[in-house]
Amino acid sequence: MNQTVVNNIIMKCHIGRLPLLAFMLALMLFAGCAEKTEFRNVMVTEVPNFYEPADNRYLVLQPVGNLYFEWERASSEDNSIVYYDLLFDRPEGDFSSPVYVVPSDNRGIGTGATLSHSTLDRIAAMMGVEPGMEGAFKWTVRSSRGLNQVVATSYRTITVVRLTSVPALQAGELLYIAGEGAEEGQQVKRLSEHIYEIYTHLEADKPYYFYSELGGNRRTFTVVKEDNTFRETYDAPEGSTVSASGEYRLKLDFETAVVTIQRVDKVEIRVSWTSAKEAFQYAGKGIWELKDYNVRLTSTDWGFDERYKIIFTVNGVEEEWGQAGTFYDPRPSIDRPGYRDMAPTESGQWAGAQFKFPNELCDPGNLSRYYTDVRISMTAERNYTHDFLNIRD
Repeated sequence: MNQTVVNNIIMKCHIGRLPLLAFMLALMLFAGCAEKTEFRNVMVTEVPNFYEPADNRYLVLQPVGNLYFEWERASSEDNSIVYYDLLFDRPEGDFSSPVYVVPSDNRGIGTGATLSHSTLDRIAAMMGVEPGMEGAFKWTVRSSRGLNQVVATSYRTITVVRLTSVPALQAGELLYIAGEGAEEGQQVKRLSEHIYEIYTHLEADKPYYFYSELGGNRRTFTVVKEDNTFRETYDAPEGSTVSASGEYRLKLDFETAVVTIQRVDKVEIRVSWTSAKEAFQYAGKGIWELKDYNVRLTSTDWGFDERYKIIFTVNGVEEEWGQAGTFYDPRPSIDRPGYRDMAPTESGQWAGAQFKFPNELCDPGNLSRYYTDVRISMTAERNYTHDFLNIRD
């Protein structure tokens, strides 16, 4: 048999096998689809029994604490994994549109779920329960496999007393102000675990509110003017307003849910020896600026005096600010770390932790030689501080 004949035979064999291969491939794809369809249609039973917490549980929520929910395992038609969701609804609800849904522990396959008291407080708030008040809601469990879901026919009721505080922000959770009446997106400074503060501008009769972000989670908070409190909101916040446009200092205490709102009337630099003052202009987002400030030192028996303070007038009352840390050594260089950081200090011409103008602004031969721009930074990104910029003769 010559080579041409052999090649023809081989070619015919390959051509004859092509329909068979195509058929086998189609069969495999169909089988795969059938398996997926079968997975989606696997029947699952409802959860037959609840273990914890007991029905009609009464719980006074605490700032720190957890509550464990546990139930009996449901089963699937093929004895495979069942997924669970814990559902919460109002007393009159039927769980067809639950107020809150959370997957069980272990990524939804555990037969229990651990909820913090702050989460339960949030659920109660979503039910319309006011802070410090008690309210009841009910819970049940939904089991599922693929597209099949079954809500248990039984349920239990829990009554909680809401926190009077607002659940604290977590590590890394940043707080901001927003709204038509606010400087949108300005960060609020964390003073301590529960205390946050912001120096900002608010527009009269236009809404503002606060929000926090951590990863993909977002919380919103609104001020209640009637009782100087704030609360967490779970719908789009309407926001609060002020009656007059201007600069304000707002302090939020998450432990007591109290907000302090004060008008910053003016900010000045005051030379201690002469009590001469010059006022700053608000530049935005917690920054005040004083352009072309002429440093005028005072001649003394020992040379000259270079002391000064920053004065905030808040709600008509002067607050004197000096060194945040205490430096008793001679006047510093302009780049001395931390020297110009600010904190409230004792009132009085010579009292408290006063600042000294830096060497770069002091000329013993010409006590009024230097001009500078002064910037006060009351922001979240750094310590409360002030800087001397663009020094010139």
